[in-house]
Amino acid sequence: MSISLVHAQKADSAYVAAYHQKMWVTGYISTSTLQLNRDNTTFSPNYPINAGVGLGIRNTMVNFLLGHSIIPLKGSEYGKTKSTDLQIHNYGRNYVVDLYYQKYKGFYTEDKKIINLFPDLSVQQIGAEGTYIFNGNKFSAKAAFEQSEKQKASVGSFLLGGGAYWHRVVPILDNDIDSNTPFDNLQLGVNGGYAYSWVIDKHWLLTGMATIGANFGNETAALKDGKIKIYPTALARAASTYHRDDWSLSFSMLINNKVAYPKAGSSFDLTTLSMQLSYVKQIDGIFKKVK
Repeated sequence: MSISLVHAQKADSAYVAAYHQKMWVTGYISTSTLQLNRDNTTFSPNYPINAGVGLGIRNTMVNFLLGHSIIPLKGSEYGKTKSTDLQIHNYGRNYVVDLYYQKYKGFYTEDKKIINLFPDLSVQQIGAEGTYIFNGNKFSAKAAFEQSEKQKASVGSFLLGGGAYWHRVVPILDNDIDSNTPFDNLQLGVNGGYAYSWVIDKHWLLTGMATIGANFGNETAALKDGKIKIYPTALARAASTYHRDDWSLSFSMLINNKVAYPKAGSSFDLTTLSMQLSYVKQIDGIFKKVK
């Protein structure tokens, strides 16, 4: 199935070039965090720096990254965060698919160098998003965010997508509500936007993708009564890439923002921020004969 899909969606050779090697390997350093913004206050986890490796094989579905946390980004005075952050970002010819599960427990706030710890504050997100790239035969998301192709000429594309999301916050940070009561929120939505890749020269590529939209949902208990709210949503990703004939170096980032309303007159933002510095090497095989 994967081979027929690749052949059915050929790239325009005037805009996109393929590497002649059979596979690629990558090493990377990254950070990923989930922040809660409430009443002009930002609750941040003491998230870690990660390091990992990856492998991709052309014309197959084999493409994965494996990472491990190294050290927390900040010192012990910012508290300790327990986190599970699983994200899958699949870049196809005409689509981008994002799947994620995030659970963070242990946050802090900082105001005028005064640090307040919230060790019991827990935030969870489960989400799935799909984005269609209308001009995918010319605009290569693979070149920008996977470095498995080359973008030969500058080009843009309109985007259309949608997704489903579930959020849970415990406690919900309201003094007049039982702090042990979780806030559960379910949203479904649509979005649209634009992507553009700027080929500066034969080695440098800058790419940006952004969508905005509206989600429809509510607390799970309120949804049973047919009560629907509308939430704004925004997602942006960007990459700066330097590439040669058989290797590339890239810095990429992703920002995903969701809004929820725990009660009338109040709201909070859930923001996912991911950054990654990666080195990709194009190879024909992992083991090569020594001549």
